Amino acid sequence: MNDSPQTTGQTYQKAGAVSPPEAIIVMDINSVIIRADRQSLRMFGWELEQEVIGRRVLDFVADEDRQHVQEAFQKILLDGSITSLVCTAVKKDGTLIRISANGVLFSDSQGNPQEVIVIVHDLTTQLAHMELLKEAEKQLSEAQQIAHFGSWEWDISSNIFHWTDEMYRLFAIEPQSISVSNETLIEHTHEEDKEKVKNFITRSLENGFDVLDFRFVNPDNGIIVWFHARSKTFYDTAHKPQRMVGTVHDVTHEKELDQVKTQFLSLASHQMRGPLTKINWHAEMLLQQQSEGLSDVQKKYIHELYDASKQTVQLTNSLLTVSELELGNMPFKPEKISLPKIAKRVLEDYEHIISEKKLHFKEVYSGDLPDIETDLYLLKTIFHTLIANAVNYTPEEGSITMTISVDTQRTNTFLISVADSGIGIPKDQQEKVFTKMFRATNAKEKVMSGSGLGLYIVTLILKLNGGEVLFTSEENKGSTFTVMLPFIPKSEQMVKQ
Repeated sequence: MNDSPQTTGQTYQKAGAVSPPEAIIVMDINSVIIRADRQSLRMFGWELEQEVIGRRVLDFVADEDRQHVQEAFQKILLDGSITSLVCTAVKKDGTLIRISANGVLFSDSQGNPQEVIVIVHDLTTQLAHMELLKEAEKQLSEAQQIAHFGSWEWDISSNIFHWTDEMYRLFAIEPQSISVSNETLIEHTHEEDKEKVKNFITRSLENGFDVLDFRFVNPDNGIIVWFHARSKTFYDTAHKPQRMVGTVHDVTHEKELDQVKTQFLSLASHQMRGPLTKINWHAEMLLQQQSEGLSDVQKKYIHELYDASKQTVQLTNSLLTVSELELGNMPFKPEKISLPKIAKRVLEDYEHIISEKKLHFKEVYSGDLPDIETDLYLLKTIFHTLIANAVNYTPEEGSITMTISVDTQRTNTFLISVADSGIGIPKDQQEKVFTKMFRATNAKEKVMSGSGLGLYIVTLILKLNGGEVLFTSEENKGSTFTVMLPFIPKSEQMVKQ
């Protein structure tokens, strides 16, 4: 590069002033320092420029890197420049720092080499941060391995995927041995759960999050492993999905414990049902036939006994239903049924409270609806849950609309929709709606009683029946729950039963 040394030095000084972390050192062609800016003095702990003028730059390089730096300097003289030279330098007090340097040779107007200008960056802090990051990544990897917890990231715009090492291990794959994608996840999923995983990804893109329990069969030993997956999608300002992150957790042990607890609940519920039914029946008999000789206080006590026993029986029945569905012991007796007819029959149980709360309940049934082939008890359970939730959590004079129609998007599928103008579900709690024993905070404040099992039971029934349930909700504005039911049950298990 041909230029006046003085002019060039001034130019670099100005450039250095723009970016304080950079230090500028000027040397002659024998690597003797002839100028040093203030940032270089601070970087190396020098107080005055005179301390370094006239000294060779190698005097400030650690012994193990001197040969490397000498060769780099010769390369500058031959090629005119060098970039990204990294070495260890020695500060005035003897401490060591890691630096990177870019050097350029400047010549006079006749082409004679005059000086070398080097821009130096202190890498010590950056490398320390990198070491901390590496240590944090190591600790995260170890923690994930201990907890059987993997994570993944999908850059949607570039379609690039990243799995952590433990994510690979969970699926019995050597870490970082293959390129991964959504197809990799689906390929390594239990055959019966592949469609669920596809829907999990689709819902994550549409709704911004999703949760799913699914199975994986270890190809090495044939053992079935249960995973719990969670996802979150990030969007740009136009609500176009840009990135999705998620976790996969081995919950096989938890599933096994759930199985034991479910078996216990099933046994306990069976044992409790008989005595509770007797208490309920006797309390009802006292109220209906023997109340003439009772005082008002006694009647009040019996009313309270009757109401408490009735609630306990309902809870026991719900627990028994859950346990039988989870254990696969729920009898399924399909028969041809008219959906509007069953809906109206269930609705009769809520006429009193609908009237008491002055709710506007609208029924919309499409014409010429075919009969559905399903289990009557389970179908009534679905209607009871949807209607009860809408009635209980809609304030006085609110509106509820129940619609039954044929799905225009899916073949041979009914749509049962219950929309209300109720309290809605807080957005930050919506992902838990279909989990066992869950009740939203505003629901607990509105209605003290409640098991949190209703919608969970609905999901179990629909899993058995080959259906699906979705919802939309906005707090203080209302909710809409939509159930999709096939004309004929799809589950092979039910055919066997």
